[in-house]
Amino acid sequence: MITSNVLMPILPNFFILGAQKCGTDALYDALQQHPDVYMSTNKEPAFFSMDEALPDFRIPTLGYKNRLVYDRSKYLRLFDNASGQRAIGEASAIYLSSYFPDRTAARIRRDVPHARLIALLRQPTDRAYSAFNFYRARDLEPHANFEAALTAESERIRTNEIPDIRHRANGFYYANLKPYFNLFPREQIRVYLYDDLRSNPRSMLQDICRFLGIDDHVELDLHQRNVTYLNRSQRLWRFLERPTPQQMRWRKRIPAAAAQQLLRWNRFRPPPLDPALRRSLTQEFRDDILRLQQLISRDLSQWLAI
Repeated sequence: MITSNVLMPILPNFFILGAQKCGTDALYDALQQHPDVYMSTNKEPAFFSMDEALPDFRIPTLGYKNRLVYDRSKYLRLFDNASGQRAIGEASAIYLSSYFPDRTAARIRRDVPHARLIALLRQPTDRAYSAFNFYRARDLEPHANFEAALTAESERIRTNEIPDIRHRANGFYYANLKPYFNLFPREQIRVYLYDDLRSNPRSMLQDICRFLGIDDHVELDLHQRNVTYLNRSQRLWRFLERPTPQQMRWRKRIPAAAAQQLLRWNRFRPPPLDPALRRSLTQEFRDDILRLQQLISRDLSQWLAI
């Protein structure tokens, strides 16, 4: 009898689908602390949205491009260090964006039909405004005005700008979730609200552990990550975080502690969203919200209380 020492490649058996700016980074970090969980070394590989080729996005930064994993062998290598953990996962918010959710769901179903799927959702207008400010601070959002970014969205989709800045389209959660409910048994999908994470994170984490079939008594710390802020000086942020080759020799002279102090000083919280614009955009989401609450059996009336 011939035996083979070739190991079978490891695929994840659960996915944090998104959505953007709903706490997926914090959940990724918390689950990494569990001894029976292995999370991909790249938090957002986006492999199942890539069709094994780099999409023809209008990509504004090299860092964004380098994060995407579209080669299957490279994707599998993200899980090479898994060593017997029961829950092996990754977290790509693009999976719950408006960027072909039907195709993404079909690819996950094809390759990992028994996968567990986790979604985190936030009031869609608040999520959109948070995403706008988040990407604006990181030079991925060219508009300085939220309403202008919303007005430009249809043109952005037409010219295939990165899906992350489809602020309105990414908030139609029913439309973006329904392909997963069409293809996967309901018991393989868990949907949580951002409010759950904020109000009772311990209970939410325990429920996720039970859903993944791992010990729910392990203490996990859930710290907020990727807090939305703006920069007093975008030029200073670029110098500290993305220096040009010409700037690098000067950047290296700044001690790490001093750089972090400058970055903290440079940040400020965005102003509140204009109430009239918040009401208007929430009305655009109204029908989708009503369908969503039927789909996930959760009362979402507080999202419409504007």
